[in-house]
Amino acid sequence: MNISTIDLRLLTADEWEVFRRVRLRALADTPQFFGSTLAEAQARTEADWRAALLDRAQFVASAEGVELGTVAGMPDFERDGVHLISMWVAPEARGTGVSDLLVRAVLDWAVAGGHQVVRLEVADGNAVAERLYLRHGFVRTGVSGFVRPGEPGLEFEMVHNL
Repeated sequence: MNISTIDLRLLTADEWEVFRRVRLRALADTPQFFGSTLAEAQARTEADWRAALLDRAQFVASAEGVELGTVAGMPDFERDGVHLISMWVAPEARGTGVSDLLVRAVLDWAVAGGHQVVRLEVADGNAVAERLYLRHGFVRTGVSGFVRPGEPGLEFEMVHNL
């Protein structure tokens, strides 16, 4: 796979089916890294998917019509910045630079919006993801919590001051 052939785009609400497809694939592939479950996502209606795309900047990377990854930037009004969420790269695209393109898209989107900080959470033990975020200037804040309430998986916060 040649990184120069990757199409990176910001989804609109009318592309809710693309978002649904890639999100369901992500939750089926690596459920331990997400705050929602596959069953919860499968139960969402078209209106739910459309509404989610209105609240965020959801980027999708694809090549030859196949979605290879996704990430979102969501305004964090309480903490005056952007929250990077829902990061996922398809197994066949891991190690190709797709993840770097996705993170860069959110950082660029945050800068263009005049934001000063981007935050994210990464699951404890997800060393590959942590290295990705470190490469882009994120650092741990010392804040941690559960990936999903009532379940044992932990995640920790990272921050990038723009």
